[in-house]
Amino acid sequence: MRKYLFLSLFLTLTVSLWGKHVPEQQAGRAAATFMRARTSLAVSVRSIEPGGDGPSYYVINLNPRGWVIVSADDVATPILGYSPTGSLQADRMPDNMRGLLDGYESQIREIASLTSEPHPDWVSVGALTRAVGGPVVEPLIQVNWNQSAPYNAYCPQGTALVGCVAVAMSQAMSVQRYPDRPQGSVSYATPNYGGLSIDFNSEQAYNWNDILSGADEYGEAARLMYHAGMSVEMDYGTDGSGIPSNEVNRITDALKENFSYPESVHYIWRDQYDGDWEQLLVNELSAGRAIIYNAVDTKGNYGHSFNFDGYDGEGRFHVNWGWGGMGNGYFGVNNLRDLAMDMDYDAGHVAVIGIGAPDQVLKDITLSNLHIEEGLPAGAVVGQLQVNGAAPQASYQVNVHGTYDAATGGYREVPFAVRGDMLVTTAVLDAADETWAVEITVDDTESGTSLTQGFRVHVDPWRSLEESTSLHYDRQTGRMRLQTKHNVSYVLSDLTGRTLQNGTLEPLPELTIDTNVLPDGGFRIELTCGEEKKSIQIIK
Repeated sequence: MRKYLFLSLFLTLTVSLWGKHVPEQQAGRAAATFMRARTSLAVSVRSIEPGGDGPSYYVINLNPRGWVIVSADDVATPILGYSPTGSLQADRMPDNMRGLLDGYESQIREIASLTSEPHPDWVSVGALTRAVGGPVVEPLIQVNWNQSAPYNAYCPQGTALVGCVAVAMSQAMSVQRYPDRPQGSVSYATPNYGGLSIDFNSEQAYNWNDILSGADEYGEAARLMYHAGMSVEMDYGTDGSGIPSNEVNRITDALKENFSYPESVHYIWRDQYDGDWEQLLVNELSAGRAIIYNAVDTKGNYGHSFNFDGYDGEGRFHVNWGWGGMGNGYFGVNNLRDLAMDMDYDAGHVAVIGIGAPDQVLKDITLSNLHIEEGLPAGAVVGQLQVNGAAPQASYQVNVHGTYDAATGGYREVPFAVRGDMLVTTAVLDAADETWAVEITVDDTESGTSLTQGFRVHVDPWRSLEESTSLHYDRQTGRMRLQTKHNVSYVLSDLTGRTLQNGTLEPLPELTIDTNVLPDGGFRIELTCGEEKKSIQIIK
């Protein structure tokens, strides 16, 4: 699709080394074992098709239904993708799915260049049969639309393809059954069809029952997808329709301006996100919002757009490829081996999130910080809690617990609690624990709605005041944000020593300074923590 969105999930790397080849029989056993543990079916192997060079993976169809894609090299995780329903043919995959597997193949080659040790999940059969350990989100999207007839009925000349971006946008909106109607207008020029324009304000309201059921021979669904395509100024064509791969803002702008979605709709590039990417996506799905997921092949500068709409609790997301249901299944977005390996597996990944109707009561739960130093007394503040971007309302009941434990049928205990709008510790923590998986549930007693979001709180080893302190400056606002450790006092003074401000950095160990109101010349920040001191001088 030339320079357009969005096909391959991983940067292509070429390395000739391989680990140990997995025979077909072993791959078939792994697939059957894996699927038996996740369904009540007595599955057996129906067919095994090799795929990729070498081969690099097997497409294994099962009786009575379902399929599993298994790695053909034991250096990578055994299960690359699966579906408990349907069947899959290696030579008839959706293009975007094949791009994903091409990326897997490249990644396996790279792993093999770094290690010859088998992946732990090949060593232990229990890894294929373990109970689900995380939150499960069943697929949110209940439609399986495509780009050709009858879905392209409104596209130029009735022959241009809908475009993967328009399908992904429309399928995400179908979960919300929103908006009632489009708004605004669009006019632009295209290479293939000249000038195109539409006045959304003159369009009839959507019939969401027909859109979802297809009772009108998918006429309403086709209209919605045409509107989505026009809203992003789709470059239509009979061999592919798309938008420039670096202009993801077209999608978010259109959702807000033409389809009345809230300002909370935004996109995040994975390589610019400092938090836990998988947790970000899981939280979005747990809130009942499908994700538009785009990935660019940075070598070929082409790609595809599709939807994440479910999660299996084990690191794999349900993907709706937008190809009429073909290939829909569960796939991972993380490394096929060890996250510590220096591999560019997330090249070009970007997620469009926040696609929820404006009347959604509980939209999201956020924490301002996810790190806490070891050895602090119980009651130390981890971060500030916000619901829908503000402090919890009086009608909200907030509970903190660990993840679900299938063995006990309950939730694991965690040493955290919410006091006011702060997440605090309830015990002295040790860095040996490293990370706590925490879930926060908010129940709104007025609306009767509930929302649970997950977080990973990291317990950091003790660090000195020097090591713990960082300073970030926003040139646009003139604001400076200082972050440090707990139990720190500060003095802000001008360069003559005159005190401008002082205090202790509690409950959160951070300080925001508006440099616009400070005197010219410069200023100094003196930090004290016990016997430790640190001085920062800023020239203005």
